[in-house]
Amino acid sequence: MKKFPLIFLLLIQIVSCKDSNKNTDLKSAKSLAPEIAKIQEENFDLRNDSVIFSSGTIENFDKDGKSIDVYWLGEDKDTILRFYRKYDSNKNLIGAEYFEAGDTEPSRDTVYTNSEGRKVEASLNSDNQITWRSTITEDENGNPVLKTYSNGKGQYRGLDSLFFDSENRVIKGFYENSKGKRYSIRTYKYLNSDEHGNWIERQMFKNDTLNQKQVRTITYH
Repeated sequence: MKKFPLIFLLLIQIVSCKDSNKNTDLKSAKSLAPEIAKIQEENFDLRNDSVIFSSGTIENFDKDGKSIDVYWLGEDKDTILRFYRKYDSNKNLIGAEYFEAGDTEPSRDTVYTNSEGRKVEASLNSDNQITWRSTITEDENGNPVLKTYSNGKGQYRGLDSLFFDSENRVIKGFYENSKGKRYSIRTYKYLNSDEHGNWIERQMFKNDTLNQKQVRTITYH
């Protein structure tokens, strides 16, 4: 089975997860809003004045707002990845199973808290050994502002740095490799939101050049 890179799975969470909104004032303002049931997101590349579908995700949530599963769509809108989150009896996220196209057995991730109190997401091999891990640092609103990566031997392999606005929407991000070189400096501009305040259209700039448009359709319980 081909192992799907954990860093790519984390990008799914950045792109398609429900808006994180842990700020007290914003939570009060949205207290009467219904829980999200499904987010369908489409990503379009912008090339030479053309708008070209490049990928998409469909993410489903339960009535408590927990993400249940994610389906990643390729350029032909076929499912190339199925991702299922796992929770314990207290509804705490403890891991995930995922299938690439053609897989008959799942690859697996685990989620735990390390000795420093930080959340760790790690890929496991068939012997339950960690092959790749991401250690997450959150801000006061619970936003994942820093994700540091290491391999199964604990060797540092790079980081993702994210910046959020007052509505807890990601507005900037970049990847930095283990040698300190930065790649894919991305900034986001939000264009439209629905009646519940969740964004439904935004633009992504890569190295200050408009590169992609992202559109979401959100349904509620």
